[in-house]
Amino acid sequence: MKKILFIGLSLLLVLSLTACGGTTEPTPTAPPAGGTDNTPVAPPVEPDPTPDTGDEVTFGVLIYKYDDTYISTVRAAIDKYAQASSVKINLDMQDGQGDQSKQNDQLDVLIEKNVDVIVINAVDAGSAQGLADKAVAAGIPAVFFNREPAKSVMESSGSIFIGTTASEAGVMQGDLLADLWAANPDFDLNGDGKCQFLVFKGEPGNPEAEARTSFSISQAEARGLTMENIQGEPVVANWATDQAQSQMEAILGRDEGKIEAVFCNNDDMALGVIAALNGVGYNTAADSEKWIPVIGVDATDAGLEAINTGKMAATVKQDGDAMGKAVVAISTNAALGKADVLEGTEYKLADDGVSVRIPYAPVQ
Repeated sequence: MKKILFIGLSLLLVLSLTACGGTTEPTPTAPPAGGTDNTPVAPPVEPDPTPDTGDEVTFGVLIYKYDDTYISTVRAAIDKYAQASSVKINLDMQDGQGDQSKQNDQLDVLIEKNVDVIVINAVDAGSAQGLADKAVAAGIPAVFFNREPAKSVMESSGSIFIGTTASEAGVMQGDLLADLWAANPDFDLNGDGKCQFLVFKGEPGNPEAEARTSFSISQAEARGLTMENIQGEPVVANWATDQAQSQMEAILGRDEGKIEAVFCNNDDMALGVIAALNGVGYNTAADSEKWIPVIGVDATDAGLEAINTGKMAATVKQDGDAMGKAVVAISTNAALGKADVLEGTEYKLADDGVSVRIPYAPVQ
């Protein structure tokens, strides 16, 4: 019965997407100069208990890596909203440990268990087609989140992606730097009218990492800054604090005093950069004699603490709680075999017709 429902779901989703093309997604707008959000980020609101409908489903959830700081917030939110759901949701969650071959094996096990929906945070977004094909062959609906596959993956499998617009975080980072630079002329340490910068990149080929890297620079330039990467290329640190710290320490050994700003694709790498800077007397507090702006992404608890103590300039909030809430609502509909997986939810399809987008927000 599940396979029949899933095939119907896939056909109806593809037909509905072809017919209407989705709703219009708001275009990200740059925050006004000096106008980034400095309001403390409120803790997520606990979901209200809802009446039990008597339905029961099992989510098979593939996570790319448990120890990723941001993903841990999404996992916690999935668990929270699953417990609060009117449908009884059993979670079978698997840690891919950053290994695509391990995740492939985990998918096979979940299919063998005949779960009602497979929720996928792929280790390698380039492997998403193979994951989707296996789910389709088993008659189990798939929902992707956070790590965005190619649009063709969702179209061919009748699945959906829940995530952010990759370029938006980079645009906001560029705006944050432009605002800071305009308000603080002394950030131009050598007075040459250019911003000598570094960018720490999550991983090559990852859509979020590529977009955050390129758009942070291009948006700063669009706002009037002349940008000069003193390394020539991004510093790849694989989203990790320790890798960012060790690489920043090596760079400081060569170029201390020449660096005027640092973009990081996530807060974990930003914290590693800051630890290296602290080691040579930079960014120990907001009033440090030696201080350069470091801008991250995610608004993790540790990242917000670094902003509050004056060690980090700013970040861009990626809302893990909102991501988890959307994953649970949409995956529940998919597990129940509903033709419209957005039925009864607060979500709308983006312009691409195959995704739901969770917005970013600047935090300073």
